[in-house]
Amino acid sequence: MSLQGTFNTSVQAMLSQSQAMSNISTNIANVNTTAYKLQDTHFATLLNHVKPVDKSFFSVNTYDYRQVDKQGTITTTNRNYDLAINGRGFLVTNTVNDPTLVNDPAHGGRWQYTRDGALFGKAVDLGVDTDNDGQNDQATQFVTANGAYVYGWAADEEGNFTETSDLSTLTPVLFGNNSIFPSKSTTRVDLQANVSSEDQGRQNVAVPFIDQEGNSRSLVVGFNAQMGQDWTLDMSARDINNQPVDVIFDPPNVTFDSRGRLAAPTDGLISIEIADANGPQSILLDLSKVTSYADGGRLTVVNVEQDGYIAGRLNNTYFNGSGVLIGSYTNGELRNLYKLPIATFMADQKLEAKPGNIFVQTSEAGAMKLNALGSPLGSTHIVTGALEASNVDLADQFSKMIVTQRAYSSAAKVLSTADEMTMAVRDLKR
Repeated sequence: MSLQGTFNTSVQAMLSQSQAMSNISTNIANVNTTAYKLQDTHFATLLNHVKPVDKSFFSVNTYDYRQVDKQGTITTTNRNYDLAINGRGFLVTNTVNDPTLVNDPAHGGRWQYTRDGALFGKAVDLGVDTDNDGQNDQATQFVTANGAYVYGWAADEEGNFTETSDLSTLTPVLFGNNSIFPSKSTTRVDLQANVSSEDQGRQNVAVPFIDQEGNSRSLVVGFNAQMGQDWTLDMSARDINNQPVDVIFDPPNVTFDSRGRLAAPTDGLISIEIADANGPQSILLDLSKVTSYADGGRLTVVNVEQDGYIAGRLNNTYFNGSGVLIGSYTNGELRNLYKLPIATFMADQKLEAKPGNIFVQTSEAGAMKLNALGSPLGSTHIVTGALEASNVDLADQFSKMIVTQRAYSSAAKVLSTADEMTMAVRDLKR
C-alpha cells in the first residue's frame, strides 16, 4: 500500500469510527425513551483502488442496523392506558383520524407503527345531542405521545370482532363518554332456594326480572303445600304503575322426592308469560336447584340469577391483555369496544425509524400482517399498566464508546504518521 493509500485508509477509518460514535451518542441520549430500539454499527471491509500506482487495499466502511427485534424491559406504570408489547409486533397508528384519508399523502395520511404504548385520551365533540341534555355529545379518542391516532377493529353490537389482516377494516379508537348500554329484557331466571318441608301452608319468593321496556320488576312465585311433597304454584306481577297484570305459566305443580330434590318437572323448567304493554313477555323459570328440606318452616333463597339488565351509561374503560378495550357500565355490564391489532413484518430491522418513536414500512421490511392477540398459541401479548423501556444497555454503550475513541485516535495517529513520512520524502529533494 502506498502512502496515498494510507491516507485513504486512515481517513475512512476516522469517518467510520465517527459514525459509530454518533450511533453510541444517539443510543445513550435515548436510554430513557419508551420502546426505543438501539441502533448499532457493523463494520465491514471496503476495497479501495488508488491510481496511478494501481494498488488495491482494504479500508473500512459502516452499516447501521437497528435492533428492533430485541425486547426492552417492561416496567410497571400502573396507568390504565399504558400498554407494553411483550413479543414481536407494533401498534397501528395513522397521522389522520379520517378512515377515508388514511392512504392519501396529499392530506397527510400515512400509516405508522410503534411499540410506544403510552396512549392518551383526546376530547372530541361529536356535534350531536343524542341524550337531549342541551350539549353536544363528547367522545374520547386515543392518540400516541406524538399525536398519531390509534386504530383498531371496532366491535359489533354483540361485542364481537371481525379480525382481518386488512388496514381498510381498521377505524380510529373512539368512544362516546356518555354512551348507553341498552337494556335487555329477561328471558331466563335461575332460582336456587329451599322450600321448607315443615311448612304446610304457602311460601313465596319475589324473583326480579327486567321487562321489555327496560324496567326492573318482580315476579312473585308462591309454593302451596298439598299432599306429601306435592306443591301447587301461583304467580303474580305488577306493572310499573303498581297495577296487577296477568301471569300464565305451565306446569302449575312441582313435586319433590323423598330426599327433598325436585322430581317434577324433570327438567325443572316452568314456562311463563307476563302481560306487557308491548305484548306478552316470555320467561323460562329454572327450578332445578330448588329443594325441599326441613328448614325452620320458611322458604330460604340461596341465589337468583337472571339474564336481563337495565340500561347503563359508560362508567370506565380499560384494556386487557389481548388488546381489547372494554367498557364498564353503570348497570354492571361489560362490553367490548375495540381490539388493537398487532402489525408484524418479515424483517422488522428494515423498517424506517422516524421521529416520535414510530416506524414506517419499507419494501425491504416485507409485507405487513395484522395479528389478533388472544390465541392460546400466540407468543405476543400486551401487558397493561406498563411500558416497554429502551433496549439500550448503558454499560455496553460505554464500553463501545471507549473502544471507538481509541480506534479513532489510532486512525488519527496513522494519518499523522503518514503525513510525517510524506514530509520526509519532500525534504529529500532539498
